[in-house]
Amino acid sequence: MTVPLLLVLGLELAAVQAKPATPAAPDPVALYDEGRYAEACEALRTLDAAGPLPGPQLYRLFYCEKAAGNEEASLRALDRAREALERENVDGAPLEIPFYLANTYTNLNRSQDARRVAELATRSQEAGGRPKPSGVIDAFELGKLYQDQGRPADAMPWYAKAIEAFDPKSKRYAGPIRWALRYTSAVAVSRGDYAASEAALVKLTDMGEVEGADWNALAIARGRQKKYELASEAWKKVVQLDPGNADDPRYASRVAMMAAGLPALPAVGAEGKPFQTMSGEELEAAMKAEFEAVREVQGRGAVAMKAGADGVPTVALEPQVRAGLTSELEALKGRFTAAALEYALRRGPIRETAFREGYAVLIFQNREWELPPDPE
Repeated sequence: MTVPLLLVLGLELAAVQAKPATPAAPDPVALYDEGRYAEACEALRTLDAAGPLPGPQLYRLFYCEKAAGNEEASLRALDRAREALERENVDGAPLEIPFYLANTYTNLNRSQDARRVAELATRSQEAGGRPKPSGVIDAFELGKLYQDQGRPADAMPWYAKAIEAFDPKSKRYAGPIRWALRYTSAVAVSRGDYAASEAALVKLTDMGEVEGADWNALAIARGRQKKYELASEAWKKVVQLDPGNADDPRYASRVAMMAAGLPALPAVGAEGKPFQTMSGEELEAAMKAEFEAVREVQGRGAVAMKAGADGVPTVALEPQVRAGLTSELEALKGRFTAAALEYALRRGPIRETAFREGYAVLIFQNREWELPPDPE
């Protein structure tokens, strides 16, 4: 029996369609851009085994090996990346070539070479030798090349373009955007613009997967703007991330809440010097002096109330006397809090200092600021 030709062709076509499709090889660049370094590392190793990788891929391989803790493999990849990128860094090369070459030199502690490469790349860009960056990563790379030269005024606009173009719902390029936001915050702080620093850090912390240092920086930016409750909340985030190593943020958070509970913080200390102009040692001395003054005022109250050896008062304070002593304590609390907050905002060792000098109780116990109650 002869099988019709059309039937044969139909059967062959059906057989072909029934064969399972070969899965596409993973894209190492996409994996790398999403921060999936372990998967990117495997994909890059596979490609490297099939043939020499270009410079940018070798740099990515270096970074992935380093993230995995493979120090020797990462150094080998870094040296190979240097050799390849040096060959590839010719006139008109894509922006990622000088970008990765500058990063390579930085990782090799060759900062002058990194600066030289960055200068040549941005000079070419400014002269029209390369296309104008339009996407997230291109804008970031140009911003980083300006940063490598110590040119924040030129880096910031390109970082801003990268941040604006970034899709917060996507994980791709999240790493570079975190870098850009941290840099933006640091530059803002260097200019005394704590509002701009806060704005950058809010975007950063909203992205998630951030470090305690980011929350700490946000607390400082808010504290400098007298947003004390928000500063306290940011310091609490540091404590939540690493409770065992967060003594200073824990104390700083409490000091910020003390500040939030006061009508206003005084700008100057008992001797008339502004807290912001005091040295760290002067702030420590101010806190200790206010602590000792608190105990002296409370001691006067105890004497007036004829407190016994157990500290229990036997005589009620006259209302006028109590009001006067309470007013003194309130003034002392304001100056102590102002000095402690300034100390914390400078990242001083507030926990160690408060514990050593004995006034940690003033930070954590409200009753330590009060006079004994009248006897019943």
